[in-house]
Amino acid sequence: MAYHSEMNDLLAVLDYHAWATERLLTALAPLSPAELTRDLHSSHGGVGGTLAHLYGSDQIWTARLRGEPALTFTELPPLPPLPQLKPQWVALQTAQKAVVAALEPELRLSYVNVKGEAQRSSVSEIVRHIVNHATHHRGQLVTMLRQLGHAAPNTDLIAFYRLRST
Repeated sequence: MAYHSEMNDLLAVLDYHAWATERLLTALAPLSPAELTRDLHSSHGGVGGTLAHLYGSDQIWTARLRGEPALTFTELPPLPPLPQLKPQWVALQTAQKAVVAALEPELRLSYVNVKGEAQRSSVSEIVRHIVNHATHHRGQLVTMLRQLGHAAPNTDLIAFYRLRST
């Protein structure tokens, strides 16, 4: 599928975001409860904390895109077990993409950030932030997987584009 317009590009990077998230969740599935909760002295402590941060970020940004007041990280429900998390996250990212598709890329949205500060950002800026932020934390999770002795998936953007072009 070719992506040529600004909106199509935003939808493409959201497709990438969903693809990379699914690959990561599949790679995390074999981890034991002890590995998921082990403090690796890394981003948000370890795998579980970083995963909760990533999922929470998608929840918060989706609410902002909808024009809803977003919960703070401390108000979010606890991360469900991985078997329940995967379909919930797929549904969230599907909804996130549908919300974005209904908006104009240049539309500026007002929201309150996690520090309680009023902000305004365009839909395009928000989507690019969502994907960039998640890519950063997925990279940390890949490192944690390797530290724990597990195989890590390739979640490179170019790998996604190559897959889409075949």
